[in-house]
Amino acid sequence: MISNPDSVILSISSYELSKNEIEFFKDVKPFGFVLFRRNFENKKQLIYLINSLKQITQNENLLIFIDQEGGKVQRLNNHEFIKFPPQKVFGDMYKKDFKLALDLAYKSSYLMGYQQKSVGIDVDFSPVCDLYFKNANNIIGSRSFSHDPAIVLELSRIFCKGLFDSGIIPVPKHFPGHGRSLEDTHLKKSKIDISFDELYETDMVPFKILDDSLMVMLAHIIYPKIDNHVATYSKKIISMMRNKFNFEGLVLSDDISMKALSGSRIDRVKKSYEAGCNIILYCKGDLKEIKEIYPYIRKIDNKYFEIFLTKTTKLFQKKKNFTKFKTDLIKYKLIKN
Repeated sequence: MISNPDSVILSISSYELSKNEIEFFKDVKPFGFVLFRRNFENKKQLIYLINSLKQITQNENLLIFIDQEGGKVQRLNNHEFIKFPPQKVFGDMYKKDFKLALDLAYKSSYLMGYQQKSVGIDVDFSPVCDLYFKNANNIIGSRSFSHDPAIVLELSRIFCKGLFDSGIIPVPKHFPGHGRSLEDTHLKKSKIDISFDELYETDMVPFKILDDSLMVMLAHIIYPKIDNHVATYSKKIISMMRNKFNFEGLVLSDDISMKALSGSRIDRVKKSYEAGCNIILYCKGDLKEIKEIYPYIRKIDNKYFEIFLTKTTKLFQKKKNFTKFKTDLIKYKLIKN
């Protein structure tokens, strides 16, 4: 019987695998690897690296992940790749012409996914489903479509469709909503002190797309009127998400290296699993730290992994008119020729 992969997404330190990384990774079976700017020199090198990663581990179906949102978060950012606008552009457009906004958001996400697929990437940590709040920390900012939950919902849905049609799995983030945070959770702890009812009627509205999603990423934020634990460690929040949003997919932590989480790296892994996270995300690329946490990494939960496998059989790239999509985006000055 073939065993499930290990429930972790790893990262590497540079744009090529070191001898020590090769030696370690050949004996493990991670769910996937996430790529960052430090892993990207040019397209040819990237394809070689991705092929190497897909061949080196025990996982024959290893997935490659990336943060490619558009705007300030796009790891593939040299002249060989289209530079896409931030999500906010489509939210602003929606208020003037919602049909045009939906059409161009679809074309943008499709092209974004098409480019990723062409080099061997499988999953995009996108779209950002968080609401925009003027007085919040700018870590979300223009990454959000809008302050209006209904607009964010519609654009998130069409963004997911564009990625999915390109052959890329989208990962909506950051449940149950990061937009109000006054802190950058990469750097420090954060609390959003509003009631469940208010959160459910506003910040959580875009996550109605979860009933048709394969994965979701959590926010490293404490919502004290729901639970005193950070969402990543909260059985209550994860259980609520599954029940209220009919979510049967895989629950991903955000990066466990982020300073919003407390405890040792091993504690972070254990607490995330205990709360109901299916996949641990580790982004720092430090092999010593990977070796430290790996004995505590579990196999992916069979129930949710079976659902994931069943749904991914429907994933294939739908052929679209790439040139026309690109021409339309150029016409509205969303990308450059």
